[in-house]
Parts: sequence; C-alpha cells; structure tokens
Amino acid sequence: MKKFKGIFLLLLVCTIYSCGKDKNEILLSPVKNAVVKESDWQYEPWSAPVHYSDTASDQYNSQVLILSSDTLTAERWFKKIEVKPFATYKVTGYVKTEGVEGESAQSGAGLRLGKFEFTGDTIFKGDTDWTKVEMEFSTTMDDSFLLELLLGKQGQAKGKVYFDHFQLEEISAKELKPAITVHLDKKLDPMSPYIYGQFIEHMGKSIYGGMWAEMLDDRKFYYVPGTKLSPWETAVDTNLVTIDSSYAYSKGKLPVYQVENNLSLKQQKLALVSGKTYEGRLVFKGNGIKKVTISLNGTKESFEVSGTDFQKIAFEFSSEETSDNAVLEIAFEGNGKLTLAAVSLMPSDNIEGYRPEVIELMKQLDAPIYRWPGGNFVSGYDWKDGIGDPDKRPTKFERAWNGLEYNDVGVHEFMELCEILDTKANIAVNTGLGTAELAAEEVEYFNGAVSTKMGQWRAENGHPAPYDVKLWAVGNEMFGDWQLGHMPIEDYVKKHNKVAKAMWAVDPDIDLIAVGYPGKWNDMMYKNCADYMTFISEHFYKQNWHAGGLLTHVNQMPEVISAVAEEHRRARREIPGIAEKNIKIAMDEWNYWYGPHVYGLLGTRYFLRDALGIAAGLNEFSRQSDIYYMANYAQTVNVIGAIKTTKTDAWLEGTGLVLKLYRKEFGTQPVEFTGSPEPLDVSATLTEDGEFLTISVVNATHQKQFLKLNGFSEGIATSGEAFIISGEHDMVFNDEEHKDRISIRKADIEILENSMKIPKESAGIYKFKVIK
Repeated sequence: MKKFKGIFLLLLVCTIYSCGKDKNEILLSPVKNAVVKESDWQYEPWSAPVHYSDTASDQYNSQVLILSSDTLTAERWFKKIEVKPFATYKVTGYVKTEGVEGESAQSGAGLRLGKFEFTGDTIFKGDTDWTKVEMEFSTTMDDSFLLELLLGKQGQAKGKVYFDHFQLEEISAKELKPAITVHLDKKLDPMSPYIYGQFIEHMGKSIYGGMWAEMLDDRKFYYVPGTKLSPWETAVDTNLVTIDSSYAYSKGKLPVYQVENNLSLKQQKLALVSGKTYEGRLVFKGNGIKKVTISLNGTKESFEVSGTDFQKIAFEFSSEETSDNAVLEIAFEGNGKLTLAAVSLMPSDNIEGYRPEVIELMKQLDAPIYRWPGGNFVSGYDWKDGIGDPDKRPTKFERAWNGLEYNDVGVHEFMELCEILDTKANIAVNTGLGTAELAAEEVEYFNGAVSTKMGQWRAENGHPAPYDVKLWAVGNEMFGDWQLGHMPIEDYVKKHNKVAKAMWAVDPDIDLIAVGYPGKWNDMMYKNCADYMTFISEHFYKQNWHAGGLLTHVNQMPEVISAVAEEHRRARREIPGIAEKNIKIAMDEWNYWYGPHVYGLLGTRYFLRDALGIAAGLNEFSRQSDIYYMANYAQTVNVIGAIKTTKTDAWLEGTGLVLKLYRKEFGTQPVEFTGSPEPLDVSATLTEDGEFLTISVVNATHQKQFLKLNGFSEGIATSGEAFIISGEHDMVFNDEEHKDRISIRKADIEILENSMKIPKESAGIYKFKVIK
C-alpha cells in the first residue's frame, strides 16, 4: 500500500533563553513557498518515503505538513525545541483531518509535547475542518521539548492529517537566582560507600580485549583455524580437519590435523610496544611432530619435541618496535597427527593476568564493590566452566550477547582482581537457565569450609581459605523477555524463593539481592519474596531520545533515581509488612547508553554532558541516602565503560573522572539544605570525620551561574578548595589522542558576598573547613 507524506514549513530558530515573553516563535510557517530545511523536522519511521508538494492550507494560504496512510500506522514528525527551565509556554496551531480512523475509540491523530503533560489534549478522528489547538505546559528543570505531530496517538490510526501554523509563546518564566541555606545540624542518613560500586559483565571488550591481558583471539580454537570465523590463518584444507570431542584433556572440542612435513598457523593484528617483553605458552599433542618454531613479528624460537601426550611449551619475546599489526606464527614440522589445545600471549608486566594500565585506572576509581559476572550473561552461565587449568576450560558460545566466552576469567581470577583492587565482591547467580542446586554449590565453593565438597574443590584449585563473599545477587533482570530463562512473575517468585532458600541453607549469613522492576513485578516480589531477600535491585539506562537540551539530558539521571526511590516508598506504604523490613535498593546497573559505539560491542563514547549527568546522579543518591544501599556504575571497561582502552593504552572517560573525584572528595554524611538551587543541581555533605563541608554543584547550562550561600559564614570557612570537571563544551570527549579534553581542575575558592561562581557546563565539589 502506497503512503503519501509531505512537509512544508519555515523555521525561525530561537536560541536558548532568547525568546521574550509574549513573543511567538513560529514553528510551522504561514508563508507560501517556504524553504524546507531537512534538519528542522525529523520523520519517524525513517524507512518510509517522504514526498514534497505545494499543498496549501485554506486557513493561511501556506504550506502545511501532511501525514497520510491507508493502513493503520503510528508515525510522527517531530522537532526539538529549546526553552527556558521553570517557565510556562503555550503551543498553538491548526489541525485538519480526512477519514482518520483509530484502532480503538481512544486512538487517532493528535499531538504530543514529548515528556510534558499539557492542557487541551485532543484526539482527532474522522473528517474535521481546520481546528485551532492550544496546549499549555510547564518546563520545570528542562530546557528543551519535543513537538510531535502524530498519525497514531494512543494507538495506531489511518487516514490523512494536516498540521499548520504552529507557534510557541512564552507565558511566564521564573527568574532563577540559585540560593541555598545549609543546615549542618540536620543530618540525613549516611551514604553507603557502595554507591560508588562498579559492574563487570562478560561481553564485548569488557574483560577480553579490555582489562584482561591476553592478546590472542580464540586462543583455544573454538573455530577451526582457516575457517571464516577463525582469527587463525592456515593453508591447510579445513575439510580435512577432524575434531577430538573426547574431552580427555580439555572441556572443549579440539581440532586435529594430519601433518605431512609441516603445518603453520598465524594470527595477525597484534599490538606490540617497543622495549616490552611478551610471554606465552603453547599446548598441543603431536604424535610424529619433531620441531615447533614460534615467531613474533619475525623473531623466532625453535623447540625440539617428541612424545605422544599433551605437552606445554613456554616462550618469551622482546619487541624492538612498536606495531599495531604484529604477527604470531607457529610452525610444526614432522609427520603425524597434531591436536591443538591452546596458545596464549601476554605482556610480561601483566598483574595476575590483568593489564597494568587498566588496573591503575581501576585503582583510581577506588570502587568499594564489584558486581560480577553479569548482567544478561549470567542467565546462561555455568560458573564451573571457569574453574581449574585455564587451558583446559572450554570456550563456549554465549547466547546473551552472541559472543565467545573463553572462561579464562572465572571465580579465582575475579577474586584475585578484588584482592588487587582491595575491593569487595558482589556475585550474581544464574536464575535463568540455572538451578537452585547450581547456585547453592556456587555459594559453597566461595564460602564453604575445606571439609565441604565444594570447599575441597576450591582448595584443590589453589585457595584453601573461604572467600567469605557477603553480597549475592539472585538473578538478573528476570522480568525481561530478552533474559535467558525468562518467566512470568507468578512463576519467578517461586523460583526466587527456592534459589534463596538453597543459598541460605549453605550460608545463612550472606545478603541476597532480589530482582526488582517498577510496578507489578516489584509488588509481587515484595508480597511473595520479602522473607527471602535482603535488598532489591533496580536498573536503568538513559539515552538521548529527548529534545537535546543540556539540562534535559543531565536531569534524566536524578529524575529516574528519585522516581525509583518513590516507587519503593509507595510499595512500603501499600504492602503490609514491607516498611518494617526496610529493604533497601541496590541500583546495580545505571548509566547512559547511546552511541557512538567506538570501542567494540556497546563501546559507547561519553561526552561531557554525560559526565555532568553522572555527577547529578550521585547528588541524587546522596539526597536519597535513606533508601539506596548500593549503586553499580555499568560498566567499568569499554562496554558502556568509565575506562576505555586500545590494545596498548587506557584512559578515563569524563564519567570515570566524576566517579574518581566524587569517591575521593565528596562527603559521606548528607546534610539538609533549603532554598532554590535551580537551575543548578546541588547536594551538601560532610566528610566522614566532620572536618569539611562539601557542596557538589552541577551546572548544566551554557552560562556561568552564581550560587548564593545564605548564612554560610556561620561555622563554615569562606575560603576553600574547588575540584571542577569541565571541558571546552558539553559535547567534548576524551579519547586515545586527547585524554584530558575533559579533566579535573583544582583551584582555590572564595565566598564573596555570600556567593560563589559556578563555571558553565561543569560538575564541581567545593570543599570548606568546618569551624568548631
């Protein structure tokens, strides 16, 4: 069925805060033959054809915007429009319809103003002549909105709808003069240190290709070398390769070759640094293989070999050059069968298998707790695959993110990381495809005495002492149909309780985090599982599917954190017995998540505006300290990460700089403040020792602001230190070439006339001595 759509308009752009009161901004032109700018309006869905014509309205003899479809659809034209925060506006325009029918009595054509509720909402159906619409709304903490012109509002619709002569009028605007009064004697609940938690999931370049030092892809030959998906090249006819699936040596399947004189394989695009040493190992079985030669970028080492069982060769090379396209080549000489098991190559300066440059940045983050191993990943994960000799662990195709899981990083490697970082572990168990028995055995492996079956296995693998992990996540996002093992909440509450009982039967002293989600899911979890949880989780990610304003983008974070807190307070009020249990929230995934993905799967680049949003989120966590137990920034490395890496380098994103600064300098004891900080986002805290007051201020506007501090001289020094995160503009970002375009600047600060200057587009901690 052919659809016809056209748009005709002239846009007069109004820059932020410049539209005067009682003046109209013309959004859809009353001028005939106007020039159409493609960037003015955007069409959704993008895949449909767009046509232009000279259709003119009877009302203004002007070009109009048309949406038309002879089948049920939900389509829109939309425009991002900048406005003042804490202002009231009116949008007026004209709508005409021909034969509009909705899929229900409530659906048809109409308008939306993005997230804003407005007066005068109307659904247009049937045949209507030009009808004036008026929509009044208030912006609160937003500085932009979407004007959406719809065919298909409150459900799909068909027919034809015309839009003409839309204008924006400012009705009133609050004069914003940010001012607060800090009340040092009114202390709120202390912030949990776990608010600065981190999250690591096995996906993309988070671990492999990120924090883990292994340089080789598919080092245990999941794909047969020489086939399309393998990173290994070889001249052998892959049709002649057989597979050893006996699992006599490894838990993985191994390729077997018939060697006649020689066979070689190589992997390219390895990154070397001049002066660095690289160490590796090769594991194979070669009945008839006499010699193995290993070369790294032309430097060779040869080994005479014999025997018919699996053997391991260790090798080491020093690089004399820096290269992004080095080659590791392995050549076998002889006649007979060759079975490949594993090969590894790492820089010799690795720290228990981890990259030292990444470890250094993780230490700067100083996160007090890490959630692991997922995420969606955990719902298909068997933790036993990550135990024992790494060369014998299986490589598996994991279904959550459609990638290879090498199982090189398992229980022991993760706990070694926690020891290196001096941090705590929060272990997530598999309640998707996993069982209560699997979860209970995992608890026993981590925490059981050597006298237990799993504790004995742990000791055999090199760690006799229990790990004594206290915090456990019972599943991940089981409310979502994207989750392996997803089931309706009516069934999941039974599984949660079964798993929790099994885990507590092994170790009654552990704390359990249940899967939460706003609405019915939370209510069912509280009603049926409250006796089998210590905390309840929530997750959120924000995008840029909004009107584009800096304040709007930044305010998404505190807005959601506050709304989630209110959701659980509602449950406490409405569900008997829940308030008394004081089950706090573990926001164990939170972040921005949108493009561009520069660093592999979900390797999102972050901008200064995202850093400001994370700072505003931390402010909100401090303001909601009574109900949040933990918050895990998701994730640490590359995958929506605070740290980004190349193969040989690493740096902190702007979001990582915020986490680093606030963990170090932000106080832990929130105190009450009154006043009107808008348009600034403000939080006030005392340091743990009570020696300093720290005021966190996020200025998500494009102008410097002045924050008045009423009564500030009473008990507080008027000079102090400022730690400010900023950059050239709100869309600047750090990368491998420019690691400090977003940076932390330290400076002295003076309170002059009870006021301090707050730089534009900045997040800062302002620290003052408490006078006792």
